[in-house]
Amino acid sequence: MLPDTILGISLSTNRLGLAIWNKGELTHWQVKGFDETYSKKKMKRIWRTIEMTIERHGVSVIGMKLPPKYTYSDGVSQSLKYITAKVLEKGITIYFYDLEAIGLHFLKSKLIDKSKLAECISDTYPQLKHEFLKLSKCLCKMKRDCLKLSKCHYHMKIFEAVGAMELALLELLNQ
Repeated sequence: MLPDTILGISLSTNRLGLAIWNKGELTHWQVKGFDETYSKKKMKRIWRTIEMTIERHGVSVIGMKLPPKYTYSDGVSQSLKYITAKVLEKGITIYFYDLEAIGLHFLKSKLIDKSKLAECISDTYPQLKHEFLKLSKCLCKMKRDCLKLSKCHYHMKIFEAVGAMELALLELLNQ
């Protein structure tokens, strides 16, 4: 039997993307920023954001998009261990995915074009069209004005979280 609520998470060093699937539809998505340098306090703030989302929505399964290996620092590794331990303490099932797995599902390719991935996800979840337009605008401006890539990564976190959420859902359907 499928759980009522699945949480998709996209974790990086400074951003946290969250997406909620509830009773058959995408009902909530957001990005939270954590710009300070890594510390135990920052790690606990990130966990508290996840924990409040779990409690508010009654989450029983999590799909987490892992940061790329080349971005792993001690801080990222410690955060992943801490969050995983806390999730398991709550008895919540957690699945881990990398960007390639999400891309393979949505784009049918291991070669990832993040803009195409976001477009495909927004086609699947039309309520994200506005978020896709923000991302597209950011990418166009970046090409024109050398805008910092971090702004585009900010918007991309939502799509990565939704991708991880959908892969967790499919994993449950295939059991």
